[in-house]
Amino acid sequence: MTATHLRSLALAGLLLLAASAGAVADEAPTTFVRAPILAPGTSDLLPFSDLEQQAFNKEHGVLVYRIKSLDGKAAQLARQAAKKGTAAAQRRKLLDEARRLRIQTTALRLRLTEALQCAGVDGVLIAYMNHAPRGAGRLERYSHGLVLLLDDLAPDQRALFDRIVPQVDAAYAALTAQKERTLLALKQTKLDKPEARAVGQTFDRQLRLIDQRFWMLVDFTLDRDQRAALWKHLPTRMKRKSQAVEHLYQLPGLTPSQGARLKAAFTEMEQEASPDQATVKRIQMQSRNKKLTGKQRQALNKERSEAYKRLNDLRRYTNETTRAILSKEQWQEYLAIPPRLSTNERSGSYKRVLEGFKPSAAQTKKMHALQKTARDERRAMQKRMAEIRREGADYGPDSPEMMGMQMMMNGAKAEGASTGRKYLGAMFLDVMTPEQVTRWVMGHWGYKR
Repeated sequence: MTATHLRSLALAGLLLLAASAGAVADEAPTTFVRAPILAPGTSDLLPFSDLEQQAFNKEHGVLVYRIKSLDGKAAQLARQAAKKGTAAAQRRKLLDEARRLRIQTTALRLRLTEALQCAGVDGVLIAYMNHAPRGAGRLERYSHGLVLLLDDLAPDQRALFDRIVPQVDAAYAALTAQKERTLLALKQTKLDKPEARAVGQTFDRQLRLIDQRFWMLVDFTLDRDQRAALWKHLPTRMKRKSQAVEHLYQLPGLTPSQGARLKAAFTEMEQEASPDQATVKRIQMQSRNKKLTGKQRQALNKERSEAYKRLNDLRRYTNETTRAILSKEQWQEYLAIPPRLSTNERSGSYKRVLEGFKPSAAQTKKMHALQKTARDERRAMQKRMAEIRREGADYGPDSPEMMGMQMMMNGAKAEGASTGRKYLGAMFLDVMTPEQVTRWVMGHWGYKR
């Protein structure tokens, strides 16, 4: 899906909003106009965090379940009608019933769309969700395209992602097709299934690398506010941070006091969660027993639901506590961390990222100018880290003073990582050719794993 196509979809969403403004029901909220009706198969793309998803399901779960149930029945009827040997009269009857169910779901989807708007999901995003890609890597490809919906991209940023988004989309299609053909060919050989499966997994690893490189490029080239705005639109699964706790400890400006309070909050959560986590594991094991009676299984399900509720309440409490400990700027920094990236990927190690890069003479000159600034800032960071180590030499590993030293060390590392990311952003935007950037994202050069 090209950038022009993405922007035209957003514009189409706005036009649909304007065209339907006069058709809003009297009982509908008057603070917004109606969005395009949410299409089937888009529930996994909703831009809610886990806690927001739970709150939305609590209020509208019956409506969501009813829609899924009717969609499932309509799909089942359509499959029955498509079976070979189905008589023409029976086929028409099945398809008529499927259409009747879809008409029912359309009315329900209108109610769901209005509920989503009340929850802050705007019509432009719903229009984009309705045109989400299908097939392999659907969630990842949809999320990549969200970058192009940012309205404050600078010309060089937009030019970069106008190229990269469709290129990554094409790579997913090509690698998926190649994997299918390869596995089909291996099926016709005498290669053991585990070995054939291992060959197929190499394609999956390559797709994961491309996805990770894409988010690294986002991290290098977009500023904090842009990445935070992108996070708001990401689907639930993509909002989850890799190494969330480690990322929190490396936020810029984190004080020893904040670090100690965060550690206490996480320790409390682990202790409180442990019994319920053990309960859930026990019930999962017991539920595998096929000799359980209906009442016994019902009792286990009730016990598990209660344990999940306590765990969710605990997560909500920890999330609120964490947000209260951090400053507004630090919380924004945390949200702005792109998905699928560990602290190692965000370390700003440009030697590692640029491994194998072969610049031209003109590019080398630009690199040296950028490196001088980055080198000076890194030397200052390394000097600060050496001072912190000297100050902490006399403290025990578990002492409160050492905790403070560790937080100061993390702060210095965070500053150094930020400097490295800025340098890499300038490299990708101002120094490299489009082909070089594409080849890096596809894994042709850069560090190998």
